Amino acid sequence: MTSDNRPWLSTYASLGYDWHTLPALPEKTLCDYVRDHGQQFPDREALVFLGKAITYRQLDQLADRMAALFVARGARAGDVLGLQMPNTPQYVVAFIAAARLGMVTTSISPLMTPPEIIHQANDAQVTILLTLVPFWQTSVPPVLGKVATLSTVIVSGPMDLITGQGEALEETHEGVSVISLHDHLPDTAEPVTTPVDMDSVLYLQYTGGTTGLPKGARLTSRNLFMNNLQANVFYGYRTGEETVASAFPLFHIGGAAVVFNALRTASTFLLIPDPRDIDHFVAEMTARTPTVLAAVPALYQMLCANETFRGLDFSGLRMAISGAAPFAKEEVQRLESVIGKNKFCEVYGMTETSPVITLNPASHFKEGHVGIPLPGTEVRIVDVDTGKEMPLGEPGEIIAAGPQVMQGYLAMPEATEKALEEIGGKRWMHTGDIGVMDNDGFVRVCDRSKDMLIVGGYKVFSVEVEGKVQSLPWVAMCAVVGRPDNDRPGNDIVQLYVERSADCDRSDTDLKTELDRFCRENLSPYKVPKEVFFLDAIPLTSVGKIDKKALRQTA
Repeated sequence: MTSDNRPWLSTYASLGYDWHTLPALPEKTLCDYVRDHGQQFPDREALVFLGKAITYRQLDQLADRMAALFVARGARAGDVLGLQMPNTPQYVVAFIAAARLGMVTTSISPLMTPPEIIHQANDAQVTILLTLVPFWQTSVPPVLGKVATLSTVIVSGPMDLITGQGEALEETHEGVSVISLHDHLPDTAEPVTTPVDMDSVLYLQYTGGTTGLPKGARLTSRNLFMNNLQANVFYGYRTGEETVASAFPLFHIGGAAVVFNALRTASTFLLIPDPRDIDHFVAEMTARTPTVLAAVPALYQMLCANETFRGLDFSGLRMAISGAAPFAKEEVQRLESVIGKNKFCEVYGMTETSPVITLNPASHFKEGHVGIPLPGTEVRIVDVDTGKEMPLGEPGEIIAAGPQVMQGYLAMPEATEKALEEIGGKRWMHTGDIGVMDNDGFVRVCDRSKDMLIVGGYKVFSVEVEGKVQSLPWVAMCAVVGRPDNDRPGNDIVQLYVERSADCDRSDTDLKTELDRFCRENLSPYKVPKEVFFLDAIPLTSVGKIDKKALRQTA
């Protein structure tokens, strides 16, 4: 690709940034940063959980103690740690400890069923599983004996690392040792000094599973921390000065990226165990004013509906980051009316790209877009069928190349070959998203390719319809999906699901009439929803995305 078809270069010039030069990446991984901060910022709060703080000195020491426990259970470099945890100190400490030993970590969503856990644990070859008491009492027992590599389950209470108290447990089930964290975490440990290769896999992160069987994306320390630095060209994290409030689940790549950036820069990170507990989230922000806020659009909507959140002093907030799902223009404006102008930025990416590909900078924010490629990141819009590069302004599949692109899927060569393509000596990731690039290099995501509907030969992008419907004052949330049109093979029927605002008391018939008239006035005829359903609540995935798979099953 020549400079002539890198239109984002003009935007970089106006920003005063250099796209061609990657930030210098220290030969340091997660555990190295925490070790350094434990010495340079020993008393600075690293993690805050339920109002209690852990300093960087304490975090460093806890990681060594956790590493000693893993070694006592037979862990070696290359072994895989499974973390079945919500946002808790144990998650962060264990991740750092595993990195210190050269282990690979894989996140196991707390929402997974036993068959799903069995699939991922076997695929990843998990040797040690760290879990919480409630999961040990429900989803973990059926897994025991069905994962050949699993030797130890470590069970923790949510507050074990904060209070130093917990339940005793030491049992054997189906040949697997089950022990409590409280009783087996050593009181002290020697510092671990295992050298870690930046090009070894640090994180085996499984794709969401809403698009089929989850696949393990192999992400190295170089992938993850280079992506941190690429995005930080825009974020500008100040070492030792930031307070980061994020309700992204740590078991999601977005949550992992935010906590990695926080720990890399000696920031204070507010651990929010339940993102839907808005009152708790707001209480934590009231006690410690954030300088950085990160959430998915659905959570920002819930925050803006909270009176206490709207009353917080956001003068110290430098930026609010959104990602993982489209954010309607009207909702962005509502958020800015609370936090202030020129603070909101949006990122776009995926698990396989560590995760950020593009960023919509607050200072040059372009509504309806997900931004420009990060430094050193190439983005092309190509024809879905032929792979030919599309002209500016024409939709096609978004593909990306850069240092953040994964090494491939674990033990899935066919899926890897389908996702990654060598072009011109670079490894390009096929995102499966349909997008458009404009003359300034800003990318607009039209849809997931699976969410792009065909009506009468025309393409209907669900995000466009959703954005328009979302502007109605009585619409709290909405989602568009398609079902096959049996009368016209190859075509879809546009279905719209609507969650009404809490104060809406009008009849469904009245609302449908207004909705139909509004859509016909604002959308091309083939885009107008043909079937409308009202729900008490739009289903969300564990990370706050609208769960369109569940809606399709409902239909």
